[in-house]
Amino acid sequence: HAPMFFVIAAFPLSTALLLFCMSTLPITTAWPRNLTDLAQLGRELHGYSVSGAGPMAHVIGVLSIIVAWNHAWSIPGSVLWNVLAGALFSPLFATILLTVLTAAGSVFASLLAAPLAPYVVKLFPKALDLTRNAIEGASKDTKKPKSSPWIRLSILRLVGIVPWSGINIACGVCGVPILDCVLGSFIGCMPWTAVTCQIGDILQTVASTPSPTPQSVQSLLTSPDIMLKLVFLTFLSLAPILGRNHLQALLSHSSASSPADGETSEVVGDERTGRWAWVKDWRERIRVPSRSRARESSQAQLEVLIREKNASLPL
Repeated sequence: HAPMFFVIAAFPLSTALLLFCMSTLPITTAWPRNLTDLAQLGRELHGYSVSGAGPMAHVIGVLSIIVAWNHAWSIPGSVLWNVLAGALFSPLFATILLTVLTAAGSVFASLLAAPLAPYVVKLFPKALDLTRNAIEGASKDTKKPKSSPWIRLSILRLVGIVPWSGINIACGVCGVPILDCVLGSFIGCMPWTAVTCQIGDILQTVASTPSPTPQSVQSLLTSPDIMLKLVFLTFLSLAPILGRNHLQALLSHSSASSPADGETSEVVGDERTGRWAWVKDWRERIRVPSRSRARESSQAQLEVLIREKNASLPL
């Protein structure tokens, strides 16, 4: 139980370190809960960061600790920090920085979830096997090569089938290699991080308008620079959805061997429908043992009542 005690003790210690780091910043809003708090925090941090290289490095360091802690413990609200980073820094720098921090936080989350593996093996062995097969691309046919776990992790994050926190915990419980976790998280979260950072940059541009009248805001939103950013933002947000079939085909192709020319379309079609049915199959397999256990419990209770009834009857 030592690893579990370490994980339990790490949460208050890391939270105390986070609060200490945030206390070193000259801000009045400790933790943003809505867009109003985020706007106030952005104005304070922007005025502090532009005062020199030291304050800028200070803001980047504290923001890095906050984002990594957020993802490591699966705390909701990471999108607010992405928007804040897009408002404080350039979109390119904010996207690269937040993508790296998200990948690092995801790895920390997987490492923190690793001590749960023995308990999950005892409680949900079938669900764990199904999850490991889905992540690692295991196949019953030994002639078919396994697809790389980082490819599957990237596609799962891009398509959004499973929440990122669930993917992080599953990687730690299933023992996915660290390199695959890093690559899958970095590639899978980059589009969404770029979208949220672009939103922060657009909001900062609108908020910094000298005369915030409706005419000026409208003319600002219809400027070529903002229009280009909005088009790029729309493309990034819709790309995983529009390319879902291509991602499914890529996933199927990476886990299947090269078929004959006449069987290519049939095999690819079967793979597209089979590989992405694992979520529904997972739920069904989890429900089946629970139903069987309920029936066994009811049968045992019925047998006890019958024995008690027979014992009370006269001979």
